[in-house]
Amino acid sequence: RLRGGAGRAPGELLFQAWAPPLGFSAFGVKQLSPGDPWDPPRWPSGDPEPQIQNEHLRVLFDPVTGHLREIQNLAKGFSLPVFQSFYWYRASAGDALSPQASGAYIFRPNASAPFPVAKRAATRLLKTALVQELHQNFSAWCSQVLRLRPGQPYLELEWTVGPIPVADGLGKEVISRFETPLRTAGRFYTDSNGRQVLQRRRDHRPTWNLSQSEPVAGNYYPVNTRIFIRDRKVQLTVLTDRSQGGSSILDGSLELMVSWGRRGWAGDARGRGQ
Repeated sequence: RLRGGAGRAPGELLFQAWAPPLGFSAFGVKQLSPGDPWDPPRWPSGDPEPQIQNEHLRVLFDPVTGHLREIQNLAKGFSLPVFQSFYWYRASAGDALSPQASGAYIFRPNASAPFPVAKRAATRLLKTALVQELHQNFSAWCSQVLRLRPGQPYLELEWTVGPIPVADGLGKEVISRFETPLRTAGRFYTDSNGRQVLQRRRDHRPTWNLSQSEPVAGNYYPVNTRIFIRDRKVQLTVLTDRSQGGSSILDGSLELMVSWGRRGWAGDARGRGQ
């Protein structure tokens, strides 16, 4: 999500809701009296290895950096080392190769290597009967919550980005990148308008010989519902809740352009100001 304001709410209300097919359910909320019993959330601290867990997954985090470190599938008895963090590509303002700048409609970074938003994240761990969460704060403008609910066979990641700073004169294209030891040989997979899945090969086109001049942007594809990488044993899939751009710039990794996580310094001359 895009942060529209700092917000002043001291807490967040969470409850499990059920709605019938083609129907609805109504819920009421009232404030507890001072003497009413309640189960306060737990914010554990000092864990040697922060983790969240339900009956399907155990998710481990680096105690020093606060980054995602490993996902364990308890039902199938295997684990996958996964490092996830946020980076930004510097937006091109045009160069000797092309005067085209990166902007609202065109993604064109000026280098292949992105910059990390932060090398460490400040973390808070929340555990209740309804949810377990690890809150990561990478900077004043980038944070994330990783969440597991009971019965949920997947890890949920909810990012908050913005306003992206450009006072340094640098346009920024923000990405979320997942890094694994999977041997992917330059191959990754994206959906086609939420329907079939298409194999993508880095720096390759199936019907013509490609002379790659844009090693990052030239390998980005639309991701409407999912993107994944796999080898002979394991697959890592990221399901998106909105259309994004995605790629696998490095073997064993996949990345997604954070929706609205782009702020350029120069326009791409494609009519946004009209």
